[in-house]
Parts: sequence; structure tokens; C-alpha cells
Amino acid sequence: MKFVLAGLAVLGFATPAAAETWHAFSRSANSAYMADVDSIVVEGDVTRIRLAIVPLRGEAGDLSHTVDTYEFKCGARQWRSTVSVEYGPDGVEMGQYPDEGDWLGARDGTIPGILKEIACDGVRANPPHWATISAFVEAREPAA
Repeated sequence: MKFVLAGLAVLGFATPAAAETWHAFSRSANSAYMADVDSIVVEGDVTRIRLAIVPLRGEAGDLSHTVDTYEFKCGARQWRSTVSVEYGPDGVEMGQYPDEGDWLGARDGTIPGILKEIACDGVRANPPHWATISAFVEAREPAA
């Protein structure tokens, strides 16, 4: 019986899906920048978090967006992006683009600086928060 349960867990049948809670913490003229606070993982001196860049306007149901994975060395106030994943209008992954960049300083008031505060310091954006990117898309302004 243990082997059956272990096998089901490996296949994903006995484990819940990973939770997501997207906090919109910044906006530009065209995009919302959203941190998935449920994706924060600490491994040694590195803290990882996902950042979604989602258009503020678009056709109904257009799920186009990008999700970048950022890593932080919290004590050193350093960051790097490790991978960028693009999703098409149907929400299906279109491509992954690894980034082997150097560690950089997380300056206050920049996207990496604010993400560092979220990932390392426990800062959270004001509501509303969204359980999925599609929930944000449903709530956004329609295209003109």
C-alpha cells in the first residue's frame, strides 16, 4: 500500500496543486507587475520568487503574460533573474528563456528592490490579490 500511495504522489494524484497568490505591487502604463507570494522558497542564502508581467488591457480572455523567476541574496541585497517564461493568449507556455546573469544590487524603488522587500522582508501589496493570473485578466479593463 505504501508503494501505491508513493507512486500516486509522484504522479501528482495524491498531492494538492501548488497554491498561488498574486499581489500586484507596481504598474506601468501598459503592464501590472505581480509577485506570487506563495512561490517564495528559501534554499540556503538564496530566496526565490516568481514575478508576472501582465498587460493591463487586452481582449477578453487573452491570458498573454510573462513569468520571471527572481533569486535574492537577502542579506547582501542582491538579485538575479534565472528564467523568463512567456505564455500566449490561450495561457499555454510558448517558451522558456534562461538567464545566466550576474548578481546585481537591489536598489530601492525599482522592481527588483520592491520584489526583494516582498521576498525577503515580508512586505505585502494592498488587496485585491488574485489566486490566478486568469482571475486578474477577468477583472482587468477591456481593450479599447
